[in-house]
Amino acid sequence: MIQLQGLSKIYPSKNGPVAALRSVDLTVADGEIHGIIGASGAGKSTLVRCINLLERPTGGRVLVDGEDLTRAKPARLREVRRKIGMIFQNFCLLEQRDVAGNVRFPLELAGLKRGKADERVKELLSLVGLTDKIGAYPSQLSGGQKQRVAIARALATGPRYLLCDEATSALDPATTASVLNLLKDINRTLGVTVVVVTHEMKVIEKICDTVSVIGDGTVAESGAVSEVFADPRSSAARELILPEAYRVGKAAEGEKRIRLIFDGERPTNAPIVSSLSLDLGVPVNILYADTRLIDGRTVGQMVISLPQGGDLSEKVERYLTGKEVRFREEN
Repeated sequence: MIQLQGLSKIYPSKNGPVAALRSVDLTVADGEIHGIIGASGAGKSTLVRCINLLERPTGGRVLVDGEDLTRAKPARLREVRRKIGMIFQNFCLLEQRDVAGNVRFPLELAGLKRGKADERVKELLSLVGLTDKIGAYPSQLSGGQKQRVAIARALATGPRYLLCDEATSALDPATTASVLNLLKDINRTLGVTVVVVTHEMKVIEKICDTVSVIGDGTVAESGAVSEVFADPRSSAARELILPEAYRVGKAAEGEKRIRLIFDGERPTNAPIVSSLSLDLGVPVNILYADTRLIDGRTVGQMVISLPQGGDLSEKVERYLTGKEVRFREEN
């Protein structure tokens, strides 16, 4: 388990200190794929780099399996880092080494004998589907192949955790999908806990079990992906997940806005809006609608506009409650 407690990171600048992280509390359970998402400059990459102390926090604690890494001596920290693999957006491969040499490198640092190391290299390249590229150099590989080599290298020492810092940002959509499928397979077959930092919503939707939304250096919201995406509570999450809904402007006088929440628990093919309009005789205007498939369930939301007045609001709320439809007022 990874636990961040009161984590802060402050950088000096000519205009004074800049707080990249402020009192962050976060827990990543063993065996899950946890997404960290936020706008550019929100602090998400700094956050993931603090987990293995590539960035040393200014304050707070980083606990991995109950051990506070901020208090670990250098030799112990190096030992613990073997349990924490990491892959980056720009791959970070050694250009003068071939594929086998890149994957073997952490095994050499760990002191593994050459024969055993070569066996491990072949095993890992088979896992990531690059057995035929064992003697190729990075300059001869595509972006997706480079990232697969980086993943194999990150897994070389048998880590329990894999940190992915914008690992698919430099890849095209098809290659991104194949790399995400590989990460999901690694999580499922090897039991490796994966932390994914990204600004892409579809990455979170495709492979993550849980998600934390970062805004202005803090965790604005955390929870199951299906729950957070269906019903974002914080302003940071709402701006990421409901961007269109916030471009429709303020409600006009005499207008009531309601956001219908589809959380995957109820069928989304029921004609809720048309039934509401016909049964209550209410003119309904759809301002925004979006649904997506997450973990086999359809989740999303719809913002509708209704005339406001009399006991209409109560009737609408009673009607939606009777149909077991979750909703929130947006006025």
